[in-house]
Amino acid sequence: MKLEPVTRSNKDMKKVYIRLTHKAGKVAYIQTSMTLHKSGLRKGKIADPLILSNCAILIKKYIDKLNRVDISTWTVQEVSQYLTAESEVQSISFATFAEQYIRNMRKSNRERPANNYQAAVNSLKRYLDKDDIAFADITAILLRGWIDSLAYTSRAKNLYPICIKKLFEEGCKQYNDYDRDIVRISNQPFRSVTIPQADVPSERHADIDAIRRIVNEPPLTDRERLAHDVVLLVLHLAGINTIDIYELKPSSLKNGKLCYNRHKTRAVRRDKAYFEITIPEQILHLFEKNKEATGLFAYSKMYTTPSIFAAAVNKGLKSLCRRIPDAPAVTAYWFRHAWATIACNTCGYSLENVAFCLNLASAHPTTQSYIHKDFSLVDRVNADVIQVLELNPSLAIYQYCRL
Repeated sequence: MKLEPVTRSNKDMKKVYIRLTHKAGKVAYIQTSMTLHKSGLRKGKIADPLILSNCAILIKKYIDKLNRVDISTWTVQEVSQYLTAESEVQSISFATFAEQYIRNMRKSNRERPANNYQAAVNSLKRYLDKDDIAFADITAILLRGWIDSLAYTSRAKNLYPICIKKLFEEGCKQYNDYDRDIVRISNQPFRSVTIPQADVPSERHADIDAIRRIVNEPPLTDRERLAHDVVLLVLHLAGINTIDIYELKPSSLKNGKLCYNRHKTRAVRRDKAYFEITIPEQILHLFEKNKEATGLFAYSKMYTTPSIFAAAVNKGLKSLCRRIPDAPAVTAYWFRHAWATIACNTCGYSLENVAFCLNLASAHPTTQSYIHKDFSLVDRVNADVIQVLELNPSLAIYQYCRL
């Protein structure tokens, strides 16, 4: 292995490189920050004493670094990458890496978490007042100041730093080769940063009377009818999420059961977040009314994305509830919480049973892997919640919903 200073430009001002020779004459060039006028050359070699002195210091630094590792199996390119890794960290763009990572999340149909990651990156850009953030820019001092600026938020102060930490860790995996001691991103700012907890959300009180009044209020517009239908689906299908309603396919119907993989966690859970529930007869008419060739419901044809669909549902709910005296401000997600609260507090089921019915990740994943899932529990809990709610909208409302 050999290191020597050379120039590689034919102009009057020449760039100075360190020529690296390794393994039977294989050559690579490492660019330095130095330049040299052609007058500093003698017979094509560098003669300027200051340049030679600075190159000697740089070469000694490289040799000292190489003495710490075994490079016998490395290629000349890998040796070059190892020597330049320390300086490269200044130019590795965190923002560019984050954009690609988020883009891949969207390609995997992880739209909601992708939006969270994008919001976190945007927040950090605003705090720094620049778009091109390098990994080297992210320091513990910076993170503490940024997190302090989010103190007024209830959720973002926890969610955003978690997203940035995950992106930073994924970047380290991509750019660092720890087996060969090639560390392009050496800073670890999160080691000395404490991410605050999110505020406990205000209780989503399951007002059974309010639920009944909302269900019994006749919808007057297409959007209100949409909201009314979705509320019935959520309350009768163990608090199903709107995005799962949107994505259901005709193949999800199997012998009177609804079988699907929960969108939010199917990509990260070993069981693909599989779930099944028997469809109560009270809502069978909704399946007949809304069926579509490409989807179990027509919603995916009516709305281009799950987010637009959910927004339309919530607007319809807002309009519907405006006519109901003392009705709470609710969204479709509120009814999922209401279903869970009734199952636990009124019906007396354990938190673990309710979590299973909501298709949440188990607190005992290893134990759960030994046990065959019995989804009949979901049917029992769901039937008890429906019985407590006593949702019996008038025939006129059901007929109206069929229009």
